[in-house]
Amino acid sequence: MSAPGSFSGLRINIKLYHVLMMILFLFLTCAPVFPAPSTENESVFIAGELTISEINIFLITSGAVAVLILLITFFYFRISRLRSELRDGVKTSSDKITESAVTVTESQLKPGDIVKDGPKAEDLSGLLLKSIDQGICYFDTADNLKYANDAVYSLTGIEKSSDFRKEFIAGLHPEHNDYPSRRDESLAREGSFSSDISLRHRDGNYIILSTRSSLVKNSEGKEIGYMTVMQDITNLKKDMEEMARHNLESEAGNRLKAGFLANISHEIRTPLNSVVGFANLLLEDNLTRETKEEYVEHINYNSEKLLQIIGDIIDLSRLSSSQIEITYEEASLSALIRDVMEETKVIIKRTDKPVILTVNNKASSVNDLIFTDKIWLKRVLSHLMDNAVKFTLDGSIELMYSIENNDIVFTVKDTGIGINKENLASIFNEFSQEVGGHHRPFEGLGVGLTLAKEVVERMGGRIFVRSEKGIGSEFSFNIPYRPAGTKLKRALIPEDQLLSNLDWRKHRCLLVDDNKDVLIYLNRILVDTGITILTARSGVEALDHIRNDEQIDVVILDMQMPEMNGIEATKEIKKIRSDLPIIAQTAFVFENDTDIILEAGCDACLIKPIRREHLITVMSSFIKPG
Repeated sequence: MSAPGSFSGLRINIKLYHVLMMILFLFLTCAPVFPAPSTENESVFIAGELTISEINIFLITSGAVAVLILLITFFYFRISRLRSELRDGVKTSSDKITESAVTVTESQLKPGDIVKDGPKAEDLSGLLLKSIDQGICYFDTADNLKYANDAVYSLTGIEKSSDFRKEFIAGLHPEHNDYPSRRDESLAREGSFSSDISLRHRDGNYIILSTRSSLVKNSEGKEIGYMTVMQDITNLKKDMEEMARHNLESEAGNRLKAGFLANISHEIRTPLNSVVGFANLLLEDNLTRETKEEYVEHINYNSEKLLQIIGDIIDLSRLSSSQIEITYEEASLSALIRDVMEETKVIIKRTDKPVILTVNNKASSVNDLIFTDKIWLKRVLSHLMDNAVKFTLDGSIELMYSIENNDIVFTVKDTGIGINKENLASIFNEFSQEVGGHHRPFEGLGVGLTLAKEVVERMGGRIFVRSEKGIGSEFSFNIPYRPAGTKLKRALIPEDQLLSNLDWRKHRCLLVDDNKDVLIYLNRILVDTGITILTARSGVEALDHIRNDEQIDVVILDMQMPEMNGIEATKEIKKIRSDLPIIAQTAFVFENDTDIILEAGCDACLIKPIRREHLITVMSSFIKPG
């Protein structure tokens, strides 16, 4: 509620307002009594200078100003009064709330609930010392323990009934036996001492304690002892060491990745330089057939190297994203070994090294057909054989395989430069190379052994290495032996015989690709078979061919095309002719991509770049001879 003084102020304001209104009214009613001057009296002056009309204008203007001042004065006092009432209302509400709170509190509390006497200071200190996790102990000048809270005994594992100082010193780690002497020297010199120590707990494990000791003096400044505060930081130390180890590994990994990226640039540009260079040399005139064949051989070899590098990079991305999948199928062990050895012979011939290559088959008495992922198994063997050739300047390389304890054991042994013993533990790490940087004497990305180890382990086996610097290396791995088929060896048709006996003159093939160069290449490698070739540059055009030509025997279809991609085209083709074989050609190399292609209706899938022998082999399974 408002104060009484505010009403008296309001009454004064209202009276003042009425007085001013009366003055203004009299002033305005008197102003028009002056007659308007006639024409002949216009020169008559009142008060010596002003005419009557000028006086009327002056009075009216003055009256308007007076009204404005009056209104301003009125609203000023009005606002002042409202502010005063608001201030008084807030104060009154606050007083009421306080009174209500006191009333409620007093009504809820009973006389016995009010604590009249609080705990003493020494009682509070005792409670605090018992409740904290840090151990606090006090020794006198003679090193006698005078006080120790419960945390001291729980941290150190020392019994309260035992001689604390003796047990504490006996439990110190040998590295910290000088802790008491260092503490005493520092207390005498500086008045304080801090140190981390290892102490054997009564459970037999060492713990790490962070300790800080300080001198204690009485009111006269005389030294009466010292106090030590200790805290268990064992877990903190472990976490810090783990973090430091991770940081070191991360830094090492970053350095390896940086070196890997630099290697990629070198490894790609080197064969690419040969491909581009020899391709340009082929354009020269007056080249003999032998020279052209030499240039083409250089182009093919370096193209294969580029493909291998790209394959390693893709495999590395698979490894990083855990996308390496093992798919088991029936495969001939001897055929797989023969393919690996043929590729190795080409590399040895290309490098012109005096290296003898041998195969030691100790599994000839068992079934040659096995269930395995032949693609990945061949990749592992190829990586090991490539490394053997790379690091063997002369001597011999032996590939041996046998059946032991229901496992197939493969061993690649060479007489190369060998590996230092300190590097054997990290030889399977990503990007790891014994000599890195620009001084490395051998090419490579440093991912082959990493991939080999990952694949072998995913196939249920293990890989091992033995090596001695200057003597040679021996890599061996085992995978489960899963026999398949019969014990009769599969009769394999030689590749040259398959390619020479083809006669597809009665058959028709539709090539579908939006890339003109691909169509020219496929047309050229199929021309010797005699097959009639039709071409289409899109999926829509391919559908028109199939609707209008029922004699088409096989379709070779690209998966990535504009307007209608290969997946969509496959589904539409199968609607028209469900029995028409479709061979997909794609640059996608992941297993799930191949699965999607086959699920869409394709009967086979070829990965670009497509080789003639691969295409002929696949087409032969769909085209009947004659």
